[in-house]
Amino acid sequence: MPTAPYDPDVPLPADARDTGYRHGEWRLWLTDDRRTAYVRTPDGVEAWPSVTDGMACM
Repeated sequence: MPTAPYDPDVPLPADARDTGYRHGEWRLWLTDDRRTAYVRTPDGVEAWPSVTDGMACM
């Protein structure tokens, strides 16, 4: 389960750093706490929350 809701329109935190990961025009940014991944798109920034411990993709 996500630890917070997905948010399709957020400001990029001042302490976020560009990870270098790219998917087309999307860029992945993280903060040191890694609770939320920030995805910069041509339309803005999305906040993707982490999931609770024990959750995984198969």
